[in-house]
Amino acid sequence: MITQFIVTVAVLTMGVYSMVNDLVYGQELKTLDVVVNLNNVKDNIGTYEVVVTTYGDAILSKSRTIDTSSQTCPDDIESQCYSKAGIFSFPRESVPIDTKIQACVKEPLSGMEACVDGINSSKNSPETIWVNVPVKK
Repeated sequence: MITQFIVTVAVLTMGVYSMVNDLVYGQELKTLDVVVNLNNVKDNIGTYEVVVTTYGDAILSKSRTIDTSSQTCPDDIESQCYSKAGIFSFPRESVPIDTKIQACVKEPLSGMEACVDGINSSKNSPETIWVNVPVKK
């Protein structure tokens, strides 16, 4: 009875370790993560709506509102400040390799919008898309 209990615990522990290992090391990623960063924010501080759409087996969209007053400004003079819009996650099985991904940024008051297309590459890591925010008028 004790031997069976020890074997059961060992098997369960190995299963949990395997699941954690897969998650930590990305061996079985369940999601496609799209990282969106917003350029052209230094003189365009405000609230923007960011929408990420994937065009795979189904068209999937996620959105969030971003305040560009929070900016990252690299130390070198040549680089522009940017705002992180965050990570947008989609079910990996719904977004095959080479599927189009589009990130759009909309300024709600003027309705001006800027979009950039990307693809779900085969690199098995998050896709990053940089989008210039529309210039406020």
